Amino acid sequence: MYEENPCTARQIDAGSWIITDVNARAFLFTGSQKALLVDSGYGTGDWRKTVSELTNLPVMLVNTHADHDHIGGNKQFERAFMHPAEIFRYRQQMGPEYDVSPIWEGDIIDLGGRKFEVILIPGHSPGSIALLDSRNRILLGGDTVIDDRIVMNGNWRDFDAYIFSLEKLYNMRSRFDVIYSPHGGFPVSSDILEGLVAGAKRVRSGLVEGVDTDFVENAKLYDVGVAKFVF
Repeated sequence: MYEENPCTARQIDAGSWIITDVNARAFLFTGSQKALLVDSGYGTGDWRKTVSELTNLPVMLVNTHADHDHIGGNKQFERAFMHPAEIFRYRQQMGPEYDVSPIWEGDIIDLGGRKFEVILIPGHSPGSIALLDSRNRILLGGDTVIDDRIVMNGNWRDFDAYIFSLEKLYNMRSRFDVIYSPHGGFPVSSDILEGLVAGAKRVRSGLVEGVDTDFVENAKLYDVGVAKFVF
């Protein structure tokens, strides 16, 4: 089925990998007791094989949100964890047969020697989450913090909630130095948050002119320097 596996893994450090599927990044982290897979790309490759070649620990799959390029490989795993606000849209895309469990704001994912805190950051989608490894000063921001195009068009997006979430992360910036993003540059400095907050507020106030883009149909692109909003 997967004669040519498009999933490619690159090691970041002793217990961390980037797994790239087309133009989406997922991340794998290991502790002494289990592994954490954050998102599963488009699902175009053999994710199970790719992960098993990197670790033999039991794997917990967590989705930052339910966009199609983050959940595509979920069907290759027994269960996925996500915020309940994402489950309805997830079921619309994946069907009812794939097991889902809730993950909540403030939950701690303990891998054994490495912990991630769940942070709810609605806006890009209702149940978007970030994962904070404060010991290693790393934030996984999903599609909320990217130095490229941030898609905000569609029924599930809320730009005002997005701004509030950016401010929430900005106020937590003393706890992390870098952001692991699924698209755009890698890694991204936490300094980007100041520019994203200011830029998003300028867009909301009508101070940034949108230009036509073929990236998303019937949408405009708003360039704020550190990133580009699309809606």
